[in-house]
Amino acid sequence: MSAATVIPFRTRASNEALAPEAPRVVAAFSAALLRSPPKPNGIAACIGYLQEDAALVPGRQMGMRALQNLRGSLFSSPGREPEMSLLWREALATACYARVVAVLAHFDAPLLTGAGLLHRAGEIVALRALAQAERDAGQRLVGPVMQEILNARDDELVARVTRCWMLPCELRLLVMRWREEQEMLRRPESVSLLTMAQAFATELVHAATCTPDLVAAAREAMNFPAALVERVRVATPGIKALLDQLAPLQPQEA
Repeated sequence: MSAATVIPFRTRASNEALAPEAPRVVAAFSAALLRSPPKPNGIAACIGYLQEDAALVPGRQMGMRALQNLRGSLFSSPGREPEMSLLWREALATACYARVVAVLAHFDAPLLTGAGLLHRAGEIVALRALAQAERDAGQRLVGPVMQEILNARDDELVARVTRCWMLPCELRLLVMRWREEQEMLRRPESVSLLTMAQAFATELVHAATCTPDLVAAAREAMNFPAALVERVRVATPGIKALLDQLAPLQPQEA
């Protein structure tokens, strides 16, 4: 993380923390990345509940509870909640759009929904590891930390974590292939459809900062039928309402 710097937490500040030696947090982060978090409970249940229109999910008490439990078990990083909140919003939005895209394209909706929910598995695990390392070391990395984690695209980490979680083979393969093959000229239909879902989600979740006309560019690159774009967008109000309930913006994000 060359562009990031280190500051000590006030509660742990000491001469040792300020010593000009290799920051403890960097070593702690490297060690934490070697440990895979336990498999979150309820992934299959969440995928099942998300097979309904997003506008209907808030009325499903068990479904909302399952999604809240997934948020608490996997998308949790005390000390880095604003960043994790954005990952959770993007994951949930991508999963919802993935179902819509899959239905319109006559593709396997549960598979694409699950891949949408876990498409940032590597970044989720890396951010959890960073938050734990910062707590253990009493230091905090400052600067474009999240951007560097996103840019790292650690495919080995994703392969190890998804294997440790014993995800279904098709789901694990799609998450891996999306990361590896989305830029290729010839890619599987599943990768193209997941890329479209992620583009719709990015446009919604990162509206202020995403590339202008991102969906249009993705549609052209992925050969997604233009006639289906507006049909996908019809789902946006319901998806936004679900995000507002399950993934409200943190104060720093608003």
